[in-house]
Amino acid sequence: MTFRFLFLTAIGFFICSLTSGQQLIRGKIIDSLSLQPVAFANLSLEDGKSGTTTEIEGNFSLTIPQGYTGLVYITHVSYQTRILPLSYLKNNQIIAVLPGSTQLMEVVVTGTKEENPAFRIIRQAIAHKKDHNPANLKSYQYISYNKFLVTMSGSSRRTDSIIQKLKARPDTVKLKKNQKRLLSFDSLLQTTHLFLSESVTEKQVINPDKEKEKLLALQVSGFKSPLFTNVATDYQPFSFYKDNISLLGKDYVNPINKGTFSRYDFYLADTTYYNSDTVFIIKYQPKKGTFFNGLKGMLSICTDGFAIKNVIASSSDSLAYIGMRIQQNYEKVDGHWFPMQLNTDMVFRKYRFGGRTMIAQHRSFFKEIKINPTLKNSSFGDVKVELTLPKAEENKTTLDHFRNFELDKKEIRTYSYEDSVMRKVRWLDKGIEALVTQAIPIGFLDLDLSKISRFNRFESTRLGAGLYTNDRLSRWLRVGGYAGYGFRDEQWKYGGEVKFNFNQNKDLFLRLSYAKDIYETGSSHINREGQLPGSENLRIWVSSQYDRIEYYKGEIGYRLMPDVHASVFVSRNQIQPTYNYQLLFNNELTNNFLIAETGITLRYVHSESYMSLRGKKVFLGQLFPVVTFSFAQAGPWFNTQNFNYTRFDFSAKQLFKHRNGNKTRFFLAAGWVNGLAPYGKLYNGRGASSTSYLVDDYFQTMGMYEFTASKYASLFLNHNFGNVLLNKKFSKPELMIYHNMGIGQLENQNAHQGLVLQSFDKGFIESGIGLNNIIRANYYRVAYWGFGGAIFYRYGPYQFVKTDSNVFARLTFNLTF
Repeated sequence: MTFRFLFLTAIGFFICSLTSGQQLIRGKIIDSLSLQPVAFANLSLEDGKSGTTTEIEGNFSLTIPQGYTGLVYITHVSYQTRILPLSYLKNNQIIAVLPGSTQLMEVVVTGTKEENPAFRIIRQAIAHKKDHNPANLKSYQYISYNKFLVTMSGSSRRTDSIIQKLKARPDTVKLKKNQKRLLSFDSLLQTTHLFLSESVTEKQVINPDKEKEKLLALQVSGFKSPLFTNVATDYQPFSFYKDNISLLGKDYVNPINKGTFSRYDFYLADTTYYNSDTVFIIKYQPKKGTFFNGLKGMLSICTDGFAIKNVIASSSDSLAYIGMRIQQNYEKVDGHWFPMQLNTDMVFRKYRFGGRTMIAQHRSFFKEIKINPTLKNSSFGDVKVELTLPKAEENKTTLDHFRNFELDKKEIRTYSYEDSVMRKVRWLDKGIEALVTQAIPIGFLDLDLSKISRFNRFESTRLGAGLYTNDRLSRWLRVGGYAGYGFRDEQWKYGGEVKFNFNQNKDLFLRLSYAKDIYETGSSHINREGQLPGSENLRIWVSSQYDRIEYYKGEIGYRLMPDVHASVFVSRNQIQPTYNYQLLFNNELTNNFLIAETGITLRYVHSESYMSLRGKKVFLGQLFPVVTFSFAQAGPWFNTQNFNYTRFDFSAKQLFKHRNGNKTRFFLAAGWVNGLAPYGKLYNGRGASSTSYLVDDYFQTMGMYEFTASKYASLFLNHNFGNVLLNKKFSKPELMIYHNMGIGQLENQNAHQGLVLQSFDKGFIESGIGLNNIIRANYYRVAYWGFGGAIFYRYGPYQFVKTDSNVFARLTFNLTF
């Protein structure tokens, strides 16, 4: 033991002798004008080998070799180079740099064999994308500290001068109303921000599509609802390795992408060092004259696997109301490059007051990172975000532990000021939650907002209400009902249910329900579970052909596999058509049907996301593909008529995002009713020509009830070529092409009396071309309403005699940032 101790001590003294002459200098680099930190600035010594890079907050740690007394070079692609003596860094912890040109320098090629030196580096980075993409890890987990701040930028010199003059005026001089407002607003901004929130979350991921995030701590200025929780991926993707980078719902083409040299210009701006590796600093921006959603900024690529070390990326769209800039910093964790910090800055260009512009900043720091930990598949479900606030003492302790920096006086003041201001409007918390959950809590009951109104041509307007128990009474039991009155048909509709939620995350439930209501003919087979409102809901407004139904139904649901949801049901239905119709059944004409069905529904969703809030699951979104299959068998059970048909339904939806920013979408729907069934249980062809706007996944030139089928298949395709022709504030058109086709046969046609039914067994075809965002309009100065149009032509066996009768125009609407 003595020998081992002496040996280790000797080794320690040897290492110390190598490093004792070195000096470590710490500091921060800021922008001399905005005083904001400068991320990824390079500090290097005259030997051309030693140096470091600032992190996202502008901080640096520079090791100085023994005996070095030379200069330190500070460079950045967006700032002027600054050369300082070593003594200056020792005596000044904050160093300011002047902004420089943000335009790329032209690369001059002197020979046919020479090329832009940045191209080789970018090619290597593209070739190694899969090696460093966190999405290709088996699993990972981390705890993130997230900070979201809304404030106003510094005022201009002119505004500062005006404010100083107003402050200097004697009390006897009366100020105008707008001058008082300016002084009051300036005084407020000296001590508080507009909004501040902090959150700590724990995230676990099993690739490719299992993830969950749990809220550990939260503090929000003026609010208490966990809906204000910010997570790392709210405003930017987790890494910069996807082909398309999504910012505020808009997809931008990644410069680290195949085919990038036809879209982006690159310039090797600098070379620096990180540990013992060379780091190449490359500026990039879209080529002049190109029309696509592009980015501009800086990439730091390390020779260690040609991995991304740092990223700065901004939207190149100067017409956007919100200026977006993201920053990402990567470090090696257990031999894998992994994000350590994500920054997002948003400038609301049209929200100005007192010479200031509103800005929002989001910061995420990752800690306690584990690469490829052992995680249990069984612990993951479709609840991806769990928003449950911890107790106050635990909440404070967690925030204090994971904060990167202590709150400054202005941030502390923001919490106290906003809390006092919002104390009188605490109902806003509940109001925002009600909009998200579509329910207003009233004690242990919820008022269901989705049952308040409904619109269609059959009822005109339906007004009603729904009351259901909430988690205050029971987390696993839900009891309630609804009632509504249609003003055109002058009929009441009502229903109720009892639902046992045995395991919310696994979707294990038992539901018993009853209703006396209506349903549109041909729609009983459509599965709308887990869907956000879309253009199909607009089609319902013009629907007019309904059956009355009284039903009893029992249903059991369970998530069989991470991506597969299943439900089994049994039902008893009494159906009464509201139109002139009779069915020849058992040699008798009847228009009153008593049918019992049992069946199963399976849904495959590549990744479906829900948020858990106050005991409710709130749908967030889903990734494609989405596939559904259902089977139902009618039989003479529960004292019903002797119907003996079998129904199969299938649908598949997919969206392909191409590297160049184009998108291709398809939807396939098919169904088969094998046996005799009432008209309302058949298929109506998926027509939507009665609308004036485009309805996704429907035939734009087919009448809503023009065709009827007992078995059919339809395919809907569209392709978005992206921005073409113009890129103006008032117009940014996107070229669209459409092609839809279907075929359907009708069996037992003679059994259906009173209606003139037509099948489309010869094949129905239509094609279209359109432009989205032909005209753009301001939406609250943060986004654009885009108005466009499409022309569809109906051709093939079912085209009309007159050519102009086959042409249908459609309006399109988009909201883009």
